Amino acid sequence: MLDHLPTESPIPLVKPPLTRFPPLWAQSRQEICESFEWFRSYQGGVYRNSGTVKGYFLSGFSAQRDCFEFGGKFIVSHGGGKAESTYSHNGHTLHKSADDQRAHDMSVRALIENYRTGQPLVLLIDDKYVHFPFDLGSRDVYMAVLGTRISVTSWTSTAYSRPSKSHPSGKVVRYKFAFQWCEDQGQPWWFEEDSKGASRRCPSYSNSQARRVSWGLPLKPTNIYFQCFACSDESPRVYAQDWACLNPMCPMFWVAPSGSPLPEQLNYNSEFISLIDSRPLPRSFRDSLIPKPPVLAPQGGVTTTYACSRGWHCQKCGRLSCRSAWEHYECPNCKVRLTPRQESTRCQRGYSTMETSPMQRGTAGHLSCPTTGNSRSPAGLLLTHAAPRGKIHLIQSNALVHIQADRIFEAYQQQAFDGTLLFRRWPLRSNPKVRGPLLTNYFSQNSGETYRYVGGADNTVPFDRAPGAVVQARGLIQKRIREALEEAYEFNEVLSAAYMQQQKMAFHSDSEKGLGPVVAGLSMGSPALMHFRLLSKHAPRDEQRTTAMTVVLRHGDVLVMEGAGVQEFYEYTCFKIPYNFRIAATARWITPDHS
Repeated sequence: MLDHLPTESPIPLVKPPLTRFPPLWAQSRQEICESFEWFRSYQGGVYRNSGTVKGYFLSGFSAQRDCFEFGGKFIVSHGGGKAESTYSHNGHTLHKSADDQRAHDMSVRALIENYRTGQPLVLLIDDKYVHFPFDLGSRDVYMAVLGTRISVTSWTSTAYSRPSKSHPSGKVVRYKFAFQWCEDQGQPWWFEEDSKGASRRCPSYSNSQARRVSWGLPLKPTNIYFQCFACSDESPRVYAQDWACLNPMCPMFWVAPSGSPLPEQLNYNSEFISLIDSRPLPRSFRDSLIPKPPVLAPQGGVTTTYACSRGWHCQKCGRLSCRSAWEHYECPNCKVRLTPRQESTRCQRGYSTMETSPMQRGTAGHLSCPTTGNSRSPAGLLLTHAAPRGKIHLIQSNALVHIQADRIFEAYQQQAFDGTLLFRRWPLRSNPKVRGPLLTNYFSQNSGETYRYVGGADNTVPFDRAPGAVVQARGLIQKRIREALEEAYEFNEVLSAAYMQQQKMAFHSDSEKGLGPVVAGLSMGSPALMHFRLLSKHAPRDEQRTTAMTVVLRHGDVLVMEGAGVQEFYEYTCFKIPYNFRIAATARWITPDHS
């Protein structure tokens, strides 16, 4: 009689607390994605790169026949995607039925490639992964890295979900993968050690009992493989109850030799689920999980590159975290700080220019009416674009204004690094689909009246204490509008946003209560493309929203949005060209006590 293991590891009702922090952990997925190169998927559970999987995320309640064996050195999980789900569309909650996984699905195909080539990958878990033996939440750990693994075997299985038109029985095909711990890493970090240093949580086994398998070749102990009479494929005996063909295209898939389907409750064949003796990890993978420390003295003293915007790993407590402050890195857990050394400020002359029309029609046509006027003024060339619900003015810079913008641009950088101007990445408004804080993809500071888009009064500095760079920016915006439009607009709020290389702001509109009819912004640094499109609630149904108009913003340009209808009907975003350093100061009039 075959020895067997349960197909689902026992789930502890009460987990013991962690006795120490994991070597790599975080309190949000964003912290993982910005700090850990092995996993940068903000939504899915499989992170692919160049056709293989780099990171695999285990969360929530596992699928049928997933398991966590040998103290976690051997983990079985289903391939990615096609689970039953609910989602929202146009204000309605819709249901999506489960479907079969297929070998050509992107995540499944990449996992198969890892198995075929022996390419290592990294497993991560969160505090909802039921099979992990300790309570991550006892130390406020949301996600933790389990270490490097190799995929030692793969097979197809079935799972049951709600019946649907395409699957009346509710039975769907699932690809299973077995991931084994790479011994080069030493013992897993969650193993408790006794006074003699021996592991107490890993079931005993000897390396001599482990099957020897060549690196990169499929696990194929010949004594448990049998040929299907219908398709001629060989399948292993995965389950103790009986053998069945595991080719999902075969009419005898999941059918035992007796002609009966395999039962829903199954036990694993212990000859199939066992550790193997694998070759050592390639040198390039050894010690590669720990992120490199931030570059505190970058070449040329430039601290606004893409590398400077990434997160970091605290060597004291293991926390992975985002860079949320402009002037330093700080671990939110143990408060360790690292301060980059800034030796120079960026100037706009280092950026490429764009030889293109400053205002371009979009494909949607809603803002694509002809430009109503071009004129020159002491502030530069003025282009006005009239729309049914307002006007958009672009006041282009000239040589004199460039000098003023240069000084303000430099002042922003100097005051940000000496702490006079506190640029921060603030948490976005709550998103029920995202666990943990989700920070903006840019740094900002608000002066004057409260602007709730960036977190409310706690993140706002009154104008009598506003940094000098902000006061100068507001003064230049008001001066140029007065000269170009011959209108005197006063603004009592300025949101300053700083974008390191490759950072950007998502589509948004100024829907603040008490907002005045005019919003104006000064652009400094890298050129940018500002795209306008209709808000979803005003877009025609069943039509994909497209760009209505694009405006090119260069260093020193001021863009003015005139009319409440612009904010009511449109949203906009800016993309830097090239993806380089940029600062934007956006001025508004917001009625005091507008809350």
